[in-house]
Amino acid sequence: MLPPLAICLVLVGIHGYLGIHVLARKVIFVDLALAQIAALGTTYAFMLGYDPKVPEDATVVYWFSLGFTVLGAAVFALTRMRHEKVPHEAFIGITYATASAIAILILSKSTAEGEHLKSMLVGNILLVTWPVIAKTAAIYALVGMFHAAFFRRFLAISEDPEGAEAGGVSVRLWDCLFYVTFGFVITSSVSIAGVLLVFTYLVVPASVAMLLADSFARRITIAWGMGTVCSLVGMVVSYYGDLPTGPAVVGVFATVLVLCGIGLAVVHARSRTRAVTGVITAAALLTVAVRGSVALRKSEVQHRHESVVEQLLGALASGNETEQIEAIHHLTERREPHTPQAIVGLLENHPSDRLVEHAAGALARFGDPAAVPALLATGARDLDPDLRLAVAEAVLALHDPRGMGILLEALRGDPPLLVRRRAVALLQTYFGRTFGYDPDAPPAARAAAIENIAAWWKRTGASLNWHGPRARFE
Repeated sequence: MLPPLAICLVLVGIHGYLGIHVLARKVIFVDLALAQIAALGTTYAFMLGYDPKVPEDATVVYWFSLGFTVLGAAVFALTRMRHEKVPHEAFIGITYATASAIAILILSKSTAEGEHLKSMLVGNILLVTWPVIAKTAAIYALVGMFHAAFFRRFLAISEDPEGAEAGGVSVRLWDCLFYVTFGFVITSSVSIAGVLLVFTYLVVPASVAMLLADSFARRITIAWGMGTVCSLVGMVVSYYGDLPTGPAVVGVFATVLVLCGIGLAVVHARSRTRAVTGVITAAALLTVAVRGSVALRKSEVQHRHESVVEQLLGALASGNETEQIEAIHHLTERREPHTPQAIVGLLENHPSDRLVEHAAGALARFGDPAAVPALLATGARDLDPDLRLAVAEAVLALHDPRGMGILLEALRGDPPLLVRRRAVALLQTYFGRTFGYDPDAPPAARAAAIENIAAWWKRTGASLNWHGPRARFE
């Protein structure tokens, strides 16, 4: 979790500063709109055949995203007027809605629509690598130095644009420079963390800072401090709760913001006793409402239950990939006993990579050893390293040591860093050691370690058995 935490701290540094400017300008949703425009640029590049996950295409995708963002920044700068008939926030909201709609239209014909939309919204900071962190930090440092050099001018047009213009400052020009530099930050942030997390880092720490302090120095200190603590707590919650990292961090920020608001309301109340009583009463009513709504859960009639299961099993054999994935998840949640057999039948028909990934995870959760032969046959196919590792993990989770053979194949060549790290975690979990394999070592050292593991596997693989008390193969 160290790389994700590092990139979160990098985001805190620049977004905590820019957020104070955004709130002072009263254009709260400019970050959300620019983030969506950056995501639209990525989507447009995706439509043209460039895949942001492919290293060779990443640079082209970045420039498409940056180009769209700079264009959006120019629009925001030009639409800011001294005497507004229509609030500037209205133009920003329209831009956000339009960019979102166009992105959805572009993706509507793509088989990867759901995954791309999810990535656009919440990103996946778990996939971030140290080179990406270093490049992003360098970009933000350059933007930071530019703003530091013209700090007073940027602050003047954010807090008092009329006074700045009266003093001879070209507000429109500096507005444009502000939004363009803001666009450079957003382009990098969205590709890593997604629209929602980027918006949270910009607005929430700055909001708390402006509630608690009046001077810029104190505000930036509070924003950076809060962002650092919330990022760390969010990572811990995500890790130990097995939750998506981005939404977990957003949830922690929202919780702190609510607690801060309650605390300020109590401190500044005329009667603190009455304020505390009101907070306790509101919390009690909310608890009762939540428990009451849970008690209203609709009970399923048996024949309806059977009908739904039949529909899901039918969807599993429909040939429609999206319906099949949804059916896998619903059947797994219901723990239907016929599900493993149906999923095995799906694997035997050589489904797509997306289906293989979801099917492997579902079979691992069911814990049915009868699924192992189908998983081994799938693992022998020509799969990408990440997918092959998912199949290996499913076989190992079913307490069959032959998953080691698939894991070794996933590590051969030069798989992505995340695959290598996940493989080490599996080795430690299921075999109690890493066999000297270092995911961050040079390719030659990793290749030598793989050959040593392969030799060990050839000697001892047939004699390995699952040791329940120690929860590993011995």
